Amino acid sequence: MLEKEFSAGALQLAALDNQGTGPVIIGLHGYLDNAESLRPLAPFLTAFHFVAIDLAGHGKSQHRPVGAQYNQVDFLQDLYALIQDNAWGSVILLGHSLGGILATQFAAVFPEVVKAVVSIDACGPLTLKEDTTSQQMRDAIISRHAKRRNQLRTVELDEAVKARCKVSDINADDARAILSRNLTQDAGGHCFWSSDPRLRTKSTLRLTEAQAEDLMRAITCPVLFIGASKSFKALDKVYPSRESWFKNARYEQFVGGHHIHMENSEDVGLLIQQFVEQL
Repeated sequence: MLEKEFSAGALQLAALDNQGTGPVIIGLHGYLDNAESLRPLAPFLTAFHFVAIDLAGHGKSQHRPVGAQYNQVDFLQDLYALIQDNAWGSVILLGHSLGGILATQFAAVFPEVVKAVVSIDACGPLTLKEDTTSQQMRDAIISRHAKRRNQLRTVELDEAVKARCKVSDINADDARAILSRNLTQDAGGHCFWSSDPRLRTKSTLRLTEAQAEDLMRAITCPVLFIGASKSFKALDKVYPSRESWFKNARYEQFVGGHHIHMENSEDVGLLIQQFVEQL
């Protein structure tokens, strides 16, 4: 995988690119992760042009301008611009966690552009009840006000890895690979976060369950959902409750945690390879 940058409207998005010549597969990582988390799947996608991007504000990609925020629909806007600017026509979307949510949402809004979706440890949008609306908006405004100034502070990679492992089920090697791409160094060798602090603010408003269902029912392409037995996402319970929303979907589960595609890249990679090669 080679480092590359792609135009996506007003932004330049950093990416890892396998330089393949087959159909385009766009890799979309999870929240606060980056393209490095999808590198383990590259050996299984050599027959395709696999481009794993850093979403805006993540990894090595550009941040949104001063005064802007990170709304989920804006990532879809970036994805649309990425596909159009690079004249890719139709694509396959491969997403993990937040990336899986974005992949299914984009497939619903632009079904003519998406040939298939692979969603790892995500099954459509996260939702909240409509009676939480005012509280959601209040929390978002307060959290965004608090992040309006970007205060640089040095970061010790080893400590960051320990902290990440404490709050998630990821192993240290995988956490180190992801976090290393989210850091930058100054001339003195001091490390700082390259990811945008505004990513850690609250969402303005989540969809309701009815809105999520309406959106997912608009997907026309095949969808492969991959779950993990030890993940907090509990897709083995979520998928059965949403299975009827999808016209052409299947669910497979592996033993492991939220980053199952890194933890067990061999089995997960082979399954994805079989799925995309049979399209």
